[in-house]
Formats: sequence, C-alpha cells, structure tokens
Amino acid sequence: MIPKPALAFLASATASALIWVLSPLLTGHTEPWDADGQFYFSALVLAGLCAGALIPRSLHMHYLGAVAGQLGYELWLGNVGALFLLGAVFLLIYSTIFVAAAMLASGLRIWIGERSSDASSSRSDTDNESP
Repeated sequence: MIPKPALAFLASATASALIWVLSPLLTGHTEPWDADGQFYFSALVLAGLCAGALIPRSLHMHYLGAVAGQLGYELWLGNVGALFLLGAVFLLIYSTIFVAAAMLASGLRIWIGERSSDASSSRSDTDNESP
C-alpha cells in the first residue's frame, strides 16, 4: 500500500501539472498565468480543493507536489530559458494558493468525517439503551 504522504504528493503533482496541460486548450496561452482574468488563481484553488479532499492531511506533501508538478511540466516541455528561475520563484509563491485550498478541503473532510462518526456513535448509544 502506498503511504498517504506519497499519495498526497502524487495527487497534487498530477492536479497542478493538469493546470498547465489544460491551459492552452482552455485559454490559448501556454502558461496559465498569462491567461486573462483569474484562470490561474481559480485553477490552483480548484486543483487544491480536489487534492485536499481526496487525500486529507500531509499538507507539506501537497505543497511539494504542487511545486513539483508545475516545475516538472515546465522542464518536460523544455521551457528552460532566461526567466526559468524567476518562474520557479513565482511557482513557489503561487503554490501556497494551492496548499491553502488543499488545507481548507482537508479540514472540511476531516470535520465532516468526525461529525458523521459522532452522529453514528450517538445513534448506536441510544440503540443500546434499555427501555
């Protein structure tokens, strides 16, 4: 079985790389931060929410995965030019948006899970009471 931190890394790397894969199809720009409006911000939030809800906790691995997925895609495309290091710094910063959304989704999933387990345990407690 794959450990949860590794799954969090893989989910986040995949989700963040998909932002870059889909950007040309959805916006016509090869780099999502060049798109008009709030595309990149919204895509980071949506991808972070999905990754955080899918695999709660391991937030540091979500962050590292988000950075690795985006940088990995850039390296795979061969977009290593004079501005690559500047872009890498921006990815480090922008990935905090991803991890903030992952943290929100993770917290909500954990909270909902605790509430549902509390509700089911209180129902079983009342079922076991004698009349």
